[in-house]
Amino acid sequence: MKKAVISYNFGNYDVVAPIEWKTSGWEYVLFCDKDLENVPDGWKIVVLPDDFFFSEDPKRRANQIKYSPFTTFLEQLDQELDLVVVLDANMTICGDMDGFVDTYCMSTMDGVFLTHPTLQNAYEDLDLCAKLQKDDPNELVKTHTHLESQGYSSQGQYFQTGVSIRRNTSAWKIIEYFFYKEYVKLTKRDQPVMNFLRWKYDVLDLNLIDVTHIEEYLRYEKHHFEDVVEAT
Repeated sequence: MKKAVISYNFGNYDVVAPIEWKTSGWEYVLFCDKDLENVPDGWKIVVLPDDFFFSEDPKRRANQIKYSPFTTFLEQLDQELDLVVVLDANMTICGDMDGFVDTYCMSTMDGVFLTHPTLQNAYEDLDLCAKLQKDDPNELVKTHTHLESQGYSSQGQYFQTGVSIRRNTSAWKIIEYFFYKEYVKLTKRDQPVMNFLRWKYDVLDLNLIDVTHIEEYLRYEKHHFEDVVEAT
């Protein structure tokens, strides 16, 4: 079985966290810009050509990788992965990845995400993004309107997208195929878009777990801009 931990950092959006525990049999791959500095030891750096990307925006480039890991590895690196842990670059790996997967992702599941501790749906997320000025207000309003026009329900568990486990299943092939086709028309904030797509296509069998369950394996470090937000 081919397994990889995949992360991404474009435009120095995050400070890349260190790998404190490497699990045998896993690759640790960081997709980034060619000029990224101060990458901790243990990461295999991959720089893809500019013509691979659909956008020049660093956030959209990161999300292109984030939601097409199986396709990207197959088409760009000639590797077919069976299992991935996908995480934002501000997550410190501090535990056994085999243990993480075995504990929370049954072999019949498509994957695992973390429940959101405060937000209930994509509409609330979009409102918060507007308040924190995380995207162009017009893009956020457009996304809100699009979700409403599609009949997106505000019910159900809402999940974070900073960490996930994914098996290379037919369900993920569908999501990878449709994600950017939808995303390119909407806000660059991936969390509301991914929750919307999970609802719209309804193919993923996910285990949604509380963030406290991952502390043995992963440690969350704040995005560098979050201290600024808290101080205001």
